Amino acid sequence: MKSRHFLLPLALGAALSSPSVARAEDPDKVEWSESWHRAQLWEGLDIVAMGLGSEIENVAWPAPNHAAWKGGILFDNAVRKLLVGHTYSLQNTSEIMTDDFMLGSMAAPFLIDVYMVALGVHQNADVAGQMFLIDGQSLALTGILSITAEHAVGRSRPYVPDCGADGKVRSASGEVLLNSCVGNSFANNQSFYSGHSAITATMAGLTCIHHEHMPLYGGGVADLAPCLFMITLSATTGVFRLVADKHWASDVVIGWSIGALSGYVLPAFLHYGFGHGRPLGEMHVGTATIVPMPQVYAGGGGIGATGTW
Repeated sequence: MKSRHFLLPLALGAALSSPSVARAEDPDKVEWSESWHRAQLWEGLDIVAMGLGSEIENVAWPAPNHAAWKGGILFDNAVRKLLVGHTYSLQNTSEIMTDDFMLGSMAAPFLIDVYMVALGVHQNADVAGQMFLIDGQSLALTGILSITAEHAVGRSRPYVPDCGADGKVRSASGEVLLNSCVGNSFANNQSFYSGHSAITATMAGLTCIHHEHMPLYGGGVADLAPCLFMITLSATTGVFRLVADKHWASDVVIGWSIGALSGYVLPAFLHYGFGHGRPLGEMHVGTATIVPMPQVYAGGGGIGATGTW
């Protein structure tokens, strides 16, 4: 309980040491630029402290057995009506997929980008170490913020008002659905905010910012692809949490926002700086520089390109 009073200021207070200029000396090489702020020992200790703090909160901070916040706000009810799954199979599949997506999004950047690519392919232990610490710090911060919100807010899940006398939720046709009010009352009050959305968005932000500043996969579309993939994974996770009726839409939006701040804005502020990375997907063809850009036009949209010659 006491740990949360100093862990968050410790994590956020590092902003005072943010670099004013952060450019890669050679944007075509996988190397840690001297103008980028290096992760310090305290940041490694901060990861451990936030991890322990999360466990302490779970053990020492009583979970809310009664909801302090019920019902939807703004667009919540309309989105739930549109997206909620109406069969047990659909809700159950959606929940399983979001669990897999969250675990996969947490493991893949460490296993692939840090271990296999930075350390294995490029054989750069310095870059791998810096990426590992940056990823760990952002993930730990997202974790402790999510757990704090779950214990402090106590927002009831969307399905709670639909629980029958036996505690089970049924569809309009009478089919028993995935969720129920039977058993752990704390689980019924963990709607705010979506931790799955926050974690996947955090890992998406980390993937994008690393690939923006270093050509881990060789540059161009190869480095744009993992960023787009992780963003899509996070977006899909959030939508499937709504299909499974685990969260309100506002919970998912807040989760995405927290993840973006922790996964992209925080590493940029503390380490890389803003506006100095190479545009993701940038390609060089002779003397031309081409960058893929989303385009919107009457009747649709697509991917175009802009460049200089």
